[in-house]
Amino acid sequence: MMMVETELRPSPIHGSGVFLLQPVPKGGLIWRFDSRIDRVYTPDEVASLPAHVQAFLTTYCTWHEGAGLYVLCGDNGRYFNHSETPNTVSNGISFGEDHAVRDLAIGEELTSDYRTICDHVRMNGHGF
Repeated sequence: MMMVETELRPSPIHGSGVFLLQPVPKGGLIWRFDSRIDRVYTPDEVASLPAHVQAFLTTYCTWHEGAGLYVLCGDNGRYFNHSETPNTVSNGISFGEDHAVRDLAIGEELTSDYRTICDHVRMNGHGF
């Protein structure tokens, strides 16, 4: 669940991105898993859905290998784009928290290193 106010805008990185509507100090909490809004799926649940929904989930979910679960952010959190020099850092795959790596200004696009938030990317070396 996003812990700060954001909005979606076209991204210079890729497609849509999530942009800050408030400043966030270095170390400030930006996102944390919250089952009241973030949804968890087993592979069997994903496989049971229509093909277009499966494609949506495999695009926007992160994969937690240890738990064997897909995690879908239920809000703008699913629109973080990848960066080799992200402005957020995650303390865990799918179920952790994201914090600002530096002071962030209103209007900045939030970015993450996909290798730290998704086991599929980390283990398979997917391109971005």
